[in-house]
Amino acid sequence: MDIWKTVREIGFFEMAINLAKVRDSLDVVQKVGALMPLPDEDIKERVRQAAKWLCGFKKNKYMFLTPEIALIEEMKKYSDGHLEIIIAVPCDMEPEAKERLKNNLPYKSDVTVLEEPYFVSDLFPKNGMLVACGYSGGDRAMILPDTYRMAEHYSIFRGQKVFVPYVELESSFRYGGWMEINQRRFCTKWRCR
Repeated sequence: MDIWKTVREIGFFEMAINLAKVRDSLDVVQKVGALMPLPDEDIKERVRQAAKWLCGFKKNKYMFLTPEIALIEEMKKYSDGHLEIIIAVPCDMEPEAKERLKNNLPYKSDVTVLEEPYFVSDLFPKNGMLVACGYSGGDRAMILPDTYRMAEHYSIFRGQKVFVPYVELESSFRYGGWMEINQRRFCTKWRCR
């Protein structure tokens, strides 16, 4: 299993839910645990809390820089009106991966896939929000290089930008291949605890 390819297609939260089921496996701990933080057992509750928190901003449009399928499905439950989700995907994403992502989108949801570097013409600070996901190490926001590049590209958006970690580590350990993004790039950061 190619972890990064899977994350690009379903997002960190969906991946974490799947990993939580097998997190006691020595094979998973060795292979996956070397690349990314393993999720806590309460990951489904974390997804619920994060979705509720995001919906609390009362925005109509949420642009995700990772395809957070589990989070989007949960947000549908807490939305009090029309909820439009835009998933920005890297410009170098393979066509087959894009197709699999589109096939995994939540049923009966207003979710669109937008290829970088394009921008949604009607995403304004009043009605929209930009969401980046990764993990938190100490007080450091850690994201993948694709997400970092897109965060830089979409930094022209002047509305709320939030960081939602799927795992919050107490130590500032940095996994290989991850990048720290300046926390000032975000208006706020979701904290589970």
